[in-house]
Amino acid sequence: MASQPTNPFDDQSNPFQDPSITSALNSNRTEDSFRVELTSANDDLTSFHHVPDNNDPYAANASPPSRTTTPESTNKATAEYKEREMALLKKERELAERERDLEARQMNFGRKGASNFPPCFPFMYHDINSEVPLAHQQTVWWLYREWLLFETTLVLNFIACLALLFFHPPSVTSAATNMGVALTQMFTHTAASFFLWYRPVYNAYMKETSLYYYFYFIFNGFHILYTFYMAIGIPSTGGAGLILLVTLFTDGYIGTAVLTLLATICWIVMGFLAVFLFWKTYNHYKAAGHTFDEAKSEAYTHMGRSTVVREAAANAAWNSATRR
Repeated sequence: MASQPTNPFDDQSNPFQDPSITSALNSNRTEDSFRVELTSANDDLTSFHHVPDNNDPYAANASPPSRTTTPESTNKATAEYKEREMALLKKERELAERERDLEARQMNFGRKGASNFPPCFPFMYHDINSEVPLAHQQTVWWLYREWLLFETTLVLNFIACLALLFFHPPSVTSAATNMGVALTQMFTHTAASFFLWYRPVYNAYMKETSLYYYFYFIFNGFHILYTFYMAIGIPSTGGAGLILLVTLFTDGYIGTAVLTLLATICWIVMGFLAVFLFWKTYNHYKAAGHTFDEAKSEAYTHMGRSTVVREAAANAAWNSATRR
């Protein structure tokens, strides 16, 4: 019987049974066990442990700090709260009233009504509270008082000169002239002052127009000079001033001197008031950014709108063309 073929992979000698290989495998297992033990030891060293904290503010058994509340403190806090609430309500009412007032002024601003000035013969509308902005009403009111003081001064000046006509010392030879000039000034200067400097400054504050400011500066400047000139009291100028006052007191005409003193005081007070308001208006003019070039352009615009100026320019052009 033939022998069976041998399996080439059937090796009766196991190579892993070799003593050298076995010792090497046993040494690797020892190192692995050592590494596992070392790793577990390190884990024990680096592990975190929870330390109980008995002072935990969020613990269930933590008790809040004790607060003692008395009825007196409660009543005091309630009273303070009510007082603050009443103050806030009061301020709220005041603000609401101011807002309604401001809305009413804005609605009436620039809306002209019937003529109401002057009261004796109204031919124009004059209302500072409705036409002038709120920020400038106080200044315009003082300008209006200046104009009224000027009218009062003119009347007192005429009364003093009229008394001087009947009661004057022999040294005063210009009593009749003073009375006539004072009477003329009382009528002419009333209208001139209103239309030359008061109405322009009224329109200037109402419309913020440079041209009206320049009208005021020019004519009110002459008005200030005229006021101090009349306060001096030069004879034959119609002014009941200092020179006439000294003469009357020296010669013993006390009644006429007292009237002259009142007129002199009015001239001086009005002069300083006019200087102050002139300075205040000039500061506002500069702060508002108005310029002379702006006033010139506004003047040219008003002249272009005027029918009289346009007719005069057309006539001048026609005459020049026909002459050629």
